[in-house]
Amino acid sequence: MADWLSLAATLSGIRDQQTLTDTFVDALKSNLQISNVWVMLPCQQGRKLCAKDNDQHFEWEVDDFGHPFAHVFQSSSAMLLDPTKLNYWQENTVFVELMNHRKRGESVLVMPLPPGARKTKAILTITGSSHQLSSLLADPQWQSICEIFINQSQIIQDLGEEHRQISALSSSIKRIRNDEQKREQAYELKNVLIGGSRLMQEMREKVVTVAQSSLNVLICGDTGTGKELVARAVHELSDRSERPFIAINCAAIPENLLESELFGHAKGAFSGADRAKQGLIADAQGGTLFLDEIGDMPLALQAKLLRVLETRTYRPVGASSEVNADFRLVAATHVAMEQKAEEGSFRRDLYYRLNQFPVFMPELKIRKEDIPELCKHFIAEYNNQEGVHIAGIRYAALDLLNRHNFPGNVRELRNLIEYACALTANGEEITPSSFSGRVLQQTSPVAANSDDVNSESYIGVDIDDINNLKAAVQNFESSVIRYRLSSYGGDRSKAAESLGLPKRTLAHKCLKMEID
Repeated sequence: MADWLSLAATLSGIRDQQTLTDTFVDALKSNLQISNVWVMLPCQQGRKLCAKDNDQHFEWEVDDFGHPFAHVFQSSSAMLLDPTKLNYWQENTVFVELMNHRKRGESVLVMPLPPGARKTKAILTITGSSHQLSSLLADPQWQSICEIFINQSQIIQDLGEEHRQISALSSSIKRIRNDEQKREQAYELKNVLIGGSRLMQEMREKVVTVAQSSLNVLICGDTGTGKELVARAVHELSDRSERPFIAINCAAIPENLLESELFGHAKGAFSGADRAKQGLIADAQGGTLFLDEIGDMPLALQAKLLRVLETRTYRPVGASSEVNADFRLVAATHVAMEQKAEEGSFRRDLYYRLNQFPVFMPELKIRKEDIPELCKHFIAEYNNQEGVHIAGIRYAALDLLNRHNFPGNVRELRNLIEYACALTANGEEITPSSFSGRVLQQTSPVAANSDDVNSESYIGVDIDDINNLKAAVQNFESSVIRYRLSSYGGDRSKAAESLGLPKRTLAHKCLKMEID
């Protein structure tokens, strides 16, 4: 009696499933003077019964009636199997292997837990004499101990499920907060990486994502697309933002000086090195190192940079000892790095190391919808720097810019706007004439003085095929209006002003030509 009461109190205070099972099994072995007790608990979404015996693990399918556990689990009725009856259960090899642990002549009691309940939550299997096992089935105190065990087991499972739900909820809240923070950061980046186009929105989201990691970043894009702006944004949004951002253009420094600039040098390392100098890698300690135009880095120096990235140590030129390096690497290039790696002019292993998180900068000519916003930004910057008030830019001037290909990308646009601002009177708007011929009209592919005009096409119309001048003129006018409306996102007011038409006239033409 005392032993069962003590066990009941002990079981009620346990909050770990394995500890609970081990305590229950050890107590049964000690109190009942038996050698084998197994507790089979459902696992894998309840499709299997699992049990452990020392280092061995056993599993049975609950719908495989080739072993008695399935019958007990489904019927919730105990089974007492003497050695003769055990001979009928030889089909299931795992059950046979378990039964080999019993002593010769012992019977087996397989009973559901909790006893007498409609739904079985676990299976208890004990080996012993038939008399001993029959007595257990008739002992109400024993039945109570079994109920206490399985109830405590259910409490532990419920607590575990509650903890899992709390953990899942916490993870969801954390994920929502992180997503919200990313959206806020991406929105704030609109003041740096300017443009409302889909390409720029995706770009800002990528920058926010990579900033939260420690991966090396390779920014690829044409000259003038703003690669350094992206590099600085990655640094400012990272956990290294309080440390230095060090930038170096690998193409702007002579090859014989680049190694010293990066790694530093010891006093007397070479002619003219009258004192030791700290390199840019040391300057970037704890922060971000930005290597612009890395595609122009000499092969010999590429090998040394790769070693730094792999070992996080380097040796200044002429020094005798290694120095630890802690920096985030962001690199940029306007060349096709994969092609250079194929050609052998850039180390493939370094390319893969740099390209852990690639970021591709879109050319301005494929995101021209961002031109108005960029112009507004550059005009505001010019006004602030020069202390003037350029009122803005006219639609006709925007239209002229929109038809330019911008081989120099955003940098070219910035230079054009600053040039136009310098030619625009204070308080006035930028007009097409403010560009003074620096932006060419590119509406027609036909040159004014072309000798082979008859063989060219004009706004998608083959001049040689024209046999109805009136229809050709109407088609031309329709093409111009459609193009202009597309350029201004369907805004008829802006399109009409850029064409020198009243809005009502343009609306009438759109209705007549069935232009949406």
